[in-house]
Amino acid sequence: MAKAKTSASTSKAAKDTKSKVAKQDKALLAAEGEEIIITKEAKSDSEVKEYSVNKTYKKGETVYHKVWDDTGEVLEVGITEDGIKKVKIAFEKVGLKTLRMS
Repeated sequence: MAKAKTSASTSKAAKDTKSKVAKQDKALLAAEGEEIIITKEAKSDSEVKEYSVNKTYKKGETVYHKVWDDTGEVLEVGITEDGIKKVKIAFEKVGLKTLRMS
């Protein structure tokens, strides 16, 4: 039963965040000293992936980060100097973040 509540609350948080994103037509982000304008389109539930270090992502995908309660777009996918896969995501609230992935 607790598992169902967690799943339901995660879905609700993701939907709430996605509805906030859908209301915004454009987001202005600062990335490495440059201004980038990203046009946002509403994404369906199936198009938004919940972030996990165990998943891989592609440029242009929309990711929801549960801890930050934030949604962002994947800008770049690569490998760190020490061989770890990384993804750079422009989040709505917390800004530009580089995260690990498997």
